[in-house]
Amino acid sequence: MAGSPSKKFEIPLGMPTVFDPSYKGVGAKAGLEMWRVEQLKVIKKAAADPCYQGSLYQGDTYIVLHTKVKGGSNLLEHHIYFWLGKDSSQDEQGVAAYKTVELDMSLGGAAVQHREVQGSESDEFLSLFKVLIYLEGGVATGFKHVDRDAFATRLLHIKGRRNVRVQPVPIKPESLNSGDVFILDTGRLVFQWNGKNASRVEKTKALEITKQIRDNERGGNASIVVIEEGSKDDDKDFWLKFGCPRPARIKSGDEGGNDEAIHGRTAEDAKLFRVSNAGGSMEAKEVVAKPLTRALLDTNDAFILDNGAAGIFVWVGKKANNEERLHSMKLASDFLAKNSRALSTPITRLVENGETPLFKGLFAGWLEAEALKGVQPLAGDGKPKFVKKDFDVVAMAAPAIKDAYVFPDKGNGKIEIWRVENFELAAWPQEMYGQFYSGDSFVMLYTYLVGDKENYIIYFWQGLLSSQDEKGASALWAKNIDDKYGGAPVQVRLVQNKETPHFFLLFKGKMIVHAGGKASGFKNRDDKDVYYGPGESRLFQVRGTDTSNTRAIQVACKAPSLNSTDVFLLETPKALYLWSGGGSSGDEREFAKGIAKTISAKEQVVVLEGKEPSDFWTALGGKTPYSSQKEPEVPSYPPRLFQASNNRGYFYVEEVFEFDQEDLIEDDVMLLDTYREVFVWIGKGANAEEKKKALETAVAYVKTDKSGRTVEGTVFVTVKQGAEPPNFTGHFFAWSFDKWSGGQSYEEMKKALVGGADLTTSVASELAKLSAVPKFSFAQLIVDPVPEGVDSANRENHLKDEEFQAVFGISRAQYNALPAWKKSNAKKKAGLY
Repeated sequence: MAGSPSKKFEIPLGMPTVFDPSYKGVGAKAGLEMWRVEQLKVIKKAAADPCYQGSLYQGDTYIVLHTKVKGGSNLLEHHIYFWLGKDSSQDEQGVAAYKTVELDMSLGGAAVQHREVQGSESDEFLSLFKVLIYLEGGVATGFKHVDRDAFATRLLHIKGRRNVRVQPVPIKPESLNSGDVFILDTGRLVFQWNGKNASRVEKTKALEITKQIRDNERGGNASIVVIEEGSKDDDKDFWLKFGCPRPARIKSGDEGGNDEAIHGRTAEDAKLFRVSNAGGSMEAKEVVAKPLTRALLDTNDAFILDNGAAGIFVWVGKKANNEERLHSMKLASDFLAKNSRALSTPITRLVENGETPLFKGLFAGWLEAEALKGVQPLAGDGKPKFVKKDFDVVAMAAPAIKDAYVFPDKGNGKIEIWRVENFELAAWPQEMYGQFYSGDSFVMLYTYLVGDKENYIIYFWQGLLSSQDEKGASALWAKNIDDKYGGAPVQVRLVQNKETPHFFLLFKGKMIVHAGGKASGFKNRDDKDVYYGPGESRLFQVRGTDTSNTRAIQVACKAPSLNSTDVFLLETPKALYLWSGGGSSGDEREFAKGIAKTISAKEQVVVLEGKEPSDFWTALGGKTPYSSQKEPEVPSYPPRLFQASNNRGYFYVEEVFEFDQEDLIEDDVMLLDTYREVFVWIGKGANAEEKKKALETAVAYVKTDKSGRTVEGTVFVTVKQGAEPPNFTGHFFAWSFDKWSGGQSYEEMKKALVGGADLTTSVASELAKLSAVPKFSFAQLIVDPVPEGVDSANRENHLKDEEFQAVFGISRAQYNALPAWKKSNAKKKAGLY
């Protein structure tokens, strides 16, 4: 950062041939590994460092290696991000850029490189962390021991709904706006101030941050006060701590600025530039050809693909010379400067044959040859062949974790587990270690050695159906254990289905989540303990390829829970079936065998999909449709989920990475792209504008796809929350029918309708319904609930034309020309807010 050592960093000449010692053995397993530039050297950070939780210093630069399993295989792919804090020095940024190239070369030169700038991070980078927190200072300022009883008042601006940023801002009224959420941290009192136009989801996300401050930074010794702008909440103490009286006016959400600028750009708009130093100096010359095709990329050179505000790609051919390979990132930065572009524009560097789906999508007809072969039936039975790598028995003998892996250790430490029962901790039997209940919360102390020193991690795990008081008690007990050990442990909060790889590793591929649990001791004191014993049939879905990602979750014991791409364990009073879906891998089958021994001592009966005995279907209540994939997945195009919303005052779409059912936001519309089908999932709280624009976006999205698919050849399906069909739910691990549909499967709900009518509709038919805006009188629009078809957030759009002038005092055209904050005031005055 500014004020860093005067020593200057000079970029070495030529490609790196000697690699930093900290790079040895990295990237061998899925997960994150992080380095920070300190004194112009890269220092690898321990897994317990706060940077792994998204806490980054504004005065520093970081390198992040994300290793993940490539979709449809057991192969690993690497993404390297170098993040530049806004106060970091040019020298530190230069070190980060060069050391990123060095790390790439140490991994074989096939990694995808990303340059990330504070405040303009890509969705891919943000998805690596639950929340991104910008900390003031940097390594050059020195670091002090955290004293929970010493603190300075600070104001934090919470931005984003799914990928959350926490930005320190000046403590003054001008920092606030009605469209966002702010946290005033005064030490023993932590205020959350919710702008009147902030969405429910934003407030919920912000409350998670507020609780983290209380529990992690204050050790639970602080009170939380939530204030809703414009309500009757007493905000006297808030403004007293703020240091000034309540201002007469707070900036509107529009005046406060959007969370981020979203600019759509189609493949036709993208520009391609050839980069070469054949003439003695590096030059970028535009390739004038439309549409862009894969054949334009010459393996002997490097290219820049300019996709506007969405970012630029640097593509490096296999035979590009060393200077082009080494300086490609710098050339991209120079390209931005030369074209007067914002230096915060995202830059992604990739190599030939290592292209991402986003890059390929900007070229016409880019689709791997094997993906074009279509369905290849297996001999005899006509079932499709799934493109999944079978289990490799040699892999069982390989070391589970390499010494250089990002995990704190190899998972061989001491484990102590307690369950929250009536606000107290009850010791969990050792024979039950690794087995959890979705209706409970647990606290675990993990002790491991680093040299001769004991280190501690406190995990508090919260089941999806655990009560609020159980979750609160688990956090409190985690704090108490932390205090007992003098603040030495690292506390990690885990929510079911969002566990870390290290947590899975501790149970050696045998983690099981059962349904039910013990009744809460407070809010649900009248509830009864719920367990599903061996006298009843139970169904478990198994997913995972190694000990750091494998688990089994109990699901509804009915046929619609099955999924052709996974392995399931069905325990009946008489037998234990291991059901192997046609698309499941050998890895999953082997791990399922180990988990089956924990679930039941009964002899395992292996059943292949399509060869089930009648007793199997009887235990599931009969054979009914389930998610049975009729065509092979396209390996280069794994399922993708997008969130579509207009909560920021404009319509935008964001991709959700590594998604599950909890990522479906009830206030919004979600798009699930499975390549051959595009689902538009409509949450119950979605408004009319979101529905209409999301439906239009789904079609436009496929139109701009140059992989070879067409709108005519793609199936578009509209799905309503709580009525999801099997071909939709099959893309989510351990789908819960209880969450929205009262325990009924899609087929059961469909059967209850007269004539068994389908619950899904086509995108075209839904668009036709939404295109016509129904009109009502003023008297009809001021009542709740509003008439069917009315967007309650925009009632004025449904006001009859002949009444509009009288109600608002201006014409509809004049109203539509007003800025958002003036429209809001006009609606309040008219009584249509």
